[in-house]
Amino acid sequence: MVLRLSFQKYVLKLFLNKFQVQRNMLLCKNCEIQKKFMKKILLILIVVIAFQSCDDGDVIVTTFDFEDADLNLCGNGNQYVFYKINTNVSESISLQITTADTLFTTSETKSYELDGNGNIVNYRRFNGDITSAYFCNSVPPTTPTVAIDYVATSGTATLNTTITRDDGDRIDDETGDTDGDGIPDSFDFDDDGDNVPTSVELGPNYPDEEPRDSDGDGIYDYLDIDDDNDGVLTIYEDKNQNLNPNDDITNPDVGPDYLNGAISISYEIDAFREHSYSLSSDVVIRLSNLVLVNGEETIIQENLLLGDIENVFTDENVTLTPAFVLPSKD
Repeated sequence: MVLRLSFQKYVLKLFLNKFQVQRNMLLCKNCEIQKKFMKKILLILIVVIAFQSCDDGDVIVTTFDFEDADLNLCGNGNQYVFYKINTNVSESISLQITTADTLFTTSETKSYELDGNGNIVNYRRFNGDITSAYFCNSVPPTTPTVAIDYVATSGTATLNTTITRDDGDRIDDETGDTDGDGIPDSFDFDDDGDNVPTSVELGPNYPDEEPRDSDGDGIYDYLDIDDDNDGVLTIYEDKNQNLNPNDDITNPDVGPDYLNGAISISYEIDAFREHSYSLSSDVVIRLSNLVLVNGEETIIQENLLLGDIENVFTDENVTLTPAFVLPSKD
């Protein structure tokens, strides 16, 4: 809805003047033609008041037509450009944020004040079809050209980021931190801290079968710090001391020493192996108290959901090595 104030006042005044003329003419007994003529004028004036789109003052717009448009992102160094394109009428809305902040790697909410310089919102109408090249190319294309350009003079952009970490072990709904290494089991590469990855200790047939319990003590291997129950903790059955008990094999017919109850030699180990997980993040962007200006015209949006982007950032191999924690059966 667009409210155009100044012109309406002018037309209303004109309407009242014509109404006074008609009233005077009604006093005339032989003015039937003039009466019919003036009625037509009055009808036209009413239609003009309702639909006239000329403007010489403020414009207040309550909605944008971008609900069906996808929010996209182009990044270049410390500059991020989020944009939506309405291809039906060749219009766009875009948000540029310039910041040294690292975005999308932590679940958080960040707000940026729009200043018309580094942090900018533009609402534009074009004289032709617009594509992502306009926003993503280092040099924008020469066509189409901008027909109307509104620039935000004030407002706030709020980015709400939610991240998801996954250790790839295929276990759902993990909670807690079994080995106390500071990494939650939900994305801990090695839940029990024995330097054998959880994905390995679950067994080759998981999830079609129950997780493996090599020593039959009722504790799944991925939560059991002594998998063969020989009295030597799995992490210490590492003959070559490379932080990988899985490749220390005295008897190939049985398998790794940490699963061979007949081998119970302990070696000094005081470190965890490097862990890895994947990370993905989603972002939701809202604009508040937005004031867009084009010459003497103003567009005001108190609250505008610009949109959301799933997997706005992904990293398939985040690595870290937790500080060593002495294993304990308690």
